Amino acid sequence: MEGRIFASFHSTERSEPEELIEPTLSVCAKLGLASKSSTPLDPDKITLSDRNRVVVYDGNRQVRLNFRIEDWSGAIDSVLNIKTPANGFVSTDADPDNEYTGFARDFVDLIRDLTVELDPVYVSTHNTHVDPNTPSPETVIPFETPIELERIPWLGVYSKLLIDWFGGRDHVLETPAWKVTELENGCILIVTTRTPWKDYHSKLPADYHLLGEADVETVTADNDSSGLSDPFATLDKGDFGADVCVNLDDISKEFVNEDLHLVRVRIDERGDLCRVDTDTFVRNVVEDTTGGKADVIERMLEDIPADATRDEQMISSLLHESIPPSFVRLDNPDDENVVTKVMELDVDTNKHDTLISLGRVAQQDDFIDDNLQAVLGALDTLADLEDIDRIDEYIADLLF
Repeated sequence: MEGRIFASFHSTERSEPEELIEPTLSVCAKLGLASKSSTPLDPDKITLSDRNRVVVYDGNRQVRLNFRIEDWSGAIDSVLNIKTPANGFVSTDADPDNEYTGFARDFVDLIRDLTVELDPVYVSTHNTHVDPNTPSPETVIPFETPIELERIPWLGVYSKLLIDWFGGRDHVLETPAWKVTELENGCILIVTTRTPWKDYHSKLPADYHLLGEADVETVTADNDSSGLSDPFATLDKGDFGADVCVNLDDISKEFVNEDLHLVRVRIDERGDLCRVDTDTFVRNVVEDTTGGKADVIERMLEDIPADATRDEQMISSLLHESIPPSFVRLDNPDDENVVTKVMELDVDTNKHDTLISLGRVAQQDDFIDDNLQAVLGALDTLADLEDIDRIDEYIADLLF
């Protein structure tokens, strides 16, 4: 498994530092997490960064703690975010029908014990690098109260408030999932599948059981609009951008580097994308992303100018909701952005997947404009290096 695993502890009340930092570090110390020097963790000797972050270690694995103290927003927000590499998360020699071993066990223990200590309303988890068809992090993260979830996360913890919304304690305890555990403070921890994010491209029994079939159908039917968006839809006529396109003859289930083409474009007076250098038609901008993938692909070429030839027409590989407009927008046609810098890298790593992963990093609630500049700088650094695996993890390490 690739990418980074995030766990977020959500609350409807802002926490004071003394209510959050010391209890969290004490739980980490009790579970055997270490400081950078591989010595036992001493909460009294830990110094947070100026952005309220600290790194602890489970063996050689970094576990990053981000305390949300000063930048609280909305009726509900995360008070603590935990980030760790997904690679090697689950031990390959573990009993598939029993408990976790290795770091997966430690991670679940950490979530469980922190839930008892911090008493959050809800704990969500997501991965920044899963199948692009998988529901995005936003489907498991709440933005308002009452909390409305579109999907049940791979690992989630639910307080009494959510338990009542989901139909009561007995109903939640009967959730068809790999692991359902009632915690000491009354919360219920649910792990939907033993293999993290397995089969998340489709609805799971836990989704039906807790959210109701109608809600799940709306989100997951045919991998519909919940995962599709055109980053050019927010740009204005005359704006410049960089698209990553595929020729019609190269359309397949997966986007491979050999078929991807960087196309510098302008939004013309019709609202279509045309090439900057030749002013020829590329594709339509898609504003309606309802339906399945096939429907959206058709809309990229449903209104073709009479003088456009088949060789000029292309489809975009960037119609994924993780890609923000800031990744594609160009102030001037010869400028650089995240898309152009990724496409110019001399690497074997799948560039389409890298852009999706970076987009998911950019969606995190602590991502700011300075982080975007840091991503651009990291891509410049990568351009001077040999092929690097897990580019998204490398950049995330530089940022966080």
